Amino acid sequence: MTDLAILGWYSVIALCLVMYVVLDGYDLGLGILTLGDTDERRRRENVDLVATAWDGNESWIILLGVSLWAGLPGAYAVALPALYLPVIVMLLAVIARGVAVEAAAHGTVVPRSWGLVFGLGSLVAAVTQGLIMGGLLSGVRVEDGEFAGGTWDFLTPFSLLTAAATVALYVTAAAAVLQVKDGYVARPRVARAAATLTVALVAACAVVFFAWEDTWPRPGGAQLVVATVLALVGAAAMVLLMLRCWADRGPQPVVLLTIAEVAGMTGVLVYLHPVVVPPELTLPEVAAPPSSIGFLLVGVGLNIPLVLFYNWYAHHVFRGKYVPRTASELPEGVSPASEAVRPRGSEVR
Repeated sequence: MTDLAILGWYSVIALCLVMYVVLDGYDLGLGILTLGDTDERRRRENVDLVATAWDGNESWIILLGVSLWAGLPGAYAVALPALYLPVIVMLLAVIARGVAVEAAAHGTVVPRSWGLVFGLGSLVAAVTQGLIMGGLLSGVRVEDGEFAGGTWDFLTPFSLLTAAATVALYVTAAAAVLQVKDGYVARPRVARAAATLTVALVAACAVVFFAWEDTWPRPGGAQLVVATVLALVGAAAMVLLMLRCWADRGPQPVVLLTIAEVAGMTGVLVYLHPVVVPPELTLPEVAAPPSSIGFLLVGVGLNIPLVLFYNWYAHHVFRGKYVPRTASELPEGVSPASEAVRPRGSEVR
């Protein structure tokens, strides 16, 4: 029963991680795209699309941090000192980006200064998230249950690769969402380039990872089979995405990319299990007492459906095509972001 409760809590953490990457990845990508876009209409579009759901999307990273702190305190106590620098920079970038979205969403033109904060905040957040993941997978030096490394240990060739792959993945996710939402312009060249770069970088990460962890204990049996199948599913989805889906404005790019993200991250977690902080710390070593885990499962289990409903509702309400609105068309006191994406059936052709 104890092992089952710990595994259940590990599943909650995995769910938070996957949901964050799937949901917040695309709006970080939309912010990154504004940095290279001089068209004011497209910059306005990107801000409007993010403004409708960014706060709900980022709920998952808060839930992820709380879940790690409360349920796996041993992992939290070791991983956080090892990753203090990228974590702090990421949080500052996310805060600055959120302020920029709210400041820019209440006008018909995105101010240059807030647009720059929005784009740079998105880019810095994506880069630091890749560094965090790569630094963790590169291994954390632990002695007597405490972090024994240096401030810059997270900065490795592998973490630099994962940072680049994360940026490419988020830009690909943004391009996929724009294929569905964009009512007046498509960007297939950006989409194909981002998807191709993502495939290349993820492949490079896989090669470096397996070379890096050759001294780790490798999983065997059913665990290895499941991890391999998930990796193949993710790879197949990305290849299909890269080759044939960008000519269609339907939901296929979003569906394929979501499959690739979920399968890829789940495959990594299955492969690593029961290791939580590579290369040594395992779930039983870092978990909270069983009574605490049971209490947390009940409390968080009641809140997860509420967060899922909020995410669904926000995306459902704004599920239509993006429709640019001018200031003269808006009712008094209504911001462009609240009217930019209307429910299906009310699109302006």
